[in-house]
Amino acid sequence: MDSSRRKFLQIAAGGIVAAGGLVGLAQGHADLPRPPGALKEDAFLSRCQRCMRCVDACQPGALHIGHLGDGIANIGTPVLDIDKCIQCMDCMRACPSGALVKVSKNELRMGVAVIDEKLCLTYRKKRRCKTCADACREFKAITVEKKGYPFPKVNAEKCTGCGACVRRCPEKDNHAIWLDLSQATRYDPPQDRMLARLESRTEAPNPILTPREWIARRVETLAKTYGLSK
Repeated sequence: MDSSRRKFLQIAAGGIVAAGGLVGLAQGHADLPRPPGALKEDAFLSRCQRCMRCVDACQPGALHIGHLGDGIANIGTPVLDIDKCIQCMDCMRACPSGALVKVSKNELRMGVAVIDEKLCLTYRKKRRCKTCADACREFKAITVEKKGYPFPKVNAEKCTGCGACVRRCPEKDNHAIWLDLSQATRYDPPQDRMLARLESRTEAPNPILTPREWIARRVETLAKTYGLSK
């Protein structure tokens, strides 16, 4: 193969790879974990105003802003760190656009807890442990056998994916119990737009900021999001 033809093919291949990369950036990732109450992804992206109110409202710091690596469509949208989320629902109350619907804790499903029997202390008969079941007293999604070793069982229909069992598990670093986020529930847009109307908002109104104060708050939030400040 002569050098001119080889060079042409290299350039063409490079263009295809670059185009594919741009398409990937434009489409983004469809499986990003979203805040509680998030609409199905297409509806979520169309309604999210990228206002960052949910991020500001999240006291545990469980939300960060999507960046270029997440895809162009996801830039500025909230992404959830499930390990930090305590399901306080403040993000739902702060959302002005209806991208996050207001549902109760019992209706949430952020994922489903999964017990790895090969790693669980009880299934390995290393210890009679029922810490995960004790942690799930609110929803009673994890039950144990009454006799012998207390083998824990997850009831997927009751599990909201709150993560309390994961945080309490003595073998959490070995992932003896983990959350399957692929089973998170995403919601259809409500039939009306009540959530977007001011009278349906349940949180206290945000203070009126001057342009300088607004910019300073946005810069501070972005700096914390990207680790530029503490």
